[in-house]
Amino acid sequence: MNRVDRPSKTFVWLLSLALIGALLSLSTKVVSAQSVFGKTYEEVLDRAKREAELRLWWEVPGERGVGEQFEAAFKKRFGFVPRVHLTPVTNPDSLLRFLTEARVGRIDADLLYAGAADIAGRPDRLALFEDIETPLVKIFSPKFKGLEGVLRNVAAWKRPFSVDVTTLASGIIYNTKKTNANDLPKTYEEFAEGKGFADPKWKGNFAINTIGPASPLTDMGVGGHWDIEKQKKVLQMLLANKPLIKRSSGDVRMAVALGEVAAATGNIGGTEGLRKEGYPIQNKLFEDVMALGSIGLTIPKGAKSPNLALLYLAFILEDGLPIVERVNGEGTFVDPRSQLAKSLKAMPKAKVLEWSPEEVLAGQRDKIRKALQPLMP
Repeated sequence: MNRVDRPSKTFVWLLSLALIGALLSLSTKVVSAQSVFGKTYEEVLDRAKREAELRLWWEVPGERGVGEQFEAAFKKRFGFVPRVHLTPVTNPDSLLRFLTEARVGRIDADLLYAGAADIAGRPDRLALFEDIETPLVKIFSPKFKGLEGVLRNVAAWKRPFSVDVTTLASGIIYNTKKTNANDLPKTYEEFAEGKGFADPKWKGNFAINTIGPASPLTDMGVGGHWDIEKQKKVLQMLLANKPLIKRSSGDVRMAVALGEVAAATGNIGGTEGLRKEGYPIQNKLFEDVMALGSIGLTIPKGAKSPNLALLYLAFILEDGLPIVERVNGEGTFVDPRSQLAKSLKAMPKAKVLEWSPEEVLAGQRDKIRKALQPLMP
């Protein structure tokens, strides 16, 4: 019979020390994770002042003096001005860059602009972001009623890690010197009937963009609202009517503003900003569906200034969103104070189309894009 030696007292003692060390290490990590944000408003504010510097990945504060107005409003509310290091990136570039750097252990953002649908449902990505819902609700909602209204409208699956600050709403942009609202299409369904921008009277006098591609047609596939064959048919009719084709929604808006064409279909965001600069441009929404997309702000784990990031995010939801709408004319539909939210409320019959994380994760959005892309010139 083989004899099994009992472990020596020395081995048992060393093993006990190792286990105690591991437990202490785990305990320290748990405490650290729990204390990344202060527990009270006063504690968050105090820590934020000591952190002092915020690395913000978001393009909006760099537009039309928005950043300067943020600074003044922040100082008025909190009594100090943080040093904001702005990286003016858009989505999805912001998220892709962040993920690439995170793989090698580099976290260069305290507050990150990213699409929630590209994070949800992916445990490896979700693990990179802090739970922001709990501190926002417990610490800031009682004090900031604007923030409370926004959080109430953010989808439950986003709230733990992201809060919407931008809405991408598809509709029609038009040049007020070349056409008027009454002459424009009223529904998306008109396009499928050979009307709207598929009507010969619009030949060569409207624009679409290639990103997406041909947004907003891709979004018509949300929840199977239109099948791929119907989307292909409509896109082919639009292309046969010789549209001006631009790369992005921003390029499309500028083409309309400059009078290259009378109207366009695409993201209406930014229209009001151009109008305030003196361009003869306006927008309208379709009456049958409202295709939406949203981009939010998140706080990565490993941020150097988590409390300042949390405080700044609360500030944006309370004071920043109204500033952005006033300056740029861009509101978000989750903010009940915004004009976009009021427009949506005034269209109770319009069906809201927005990609769910399940559809994105299943590849449905990409499948439609790949099916439509070969049709583009």
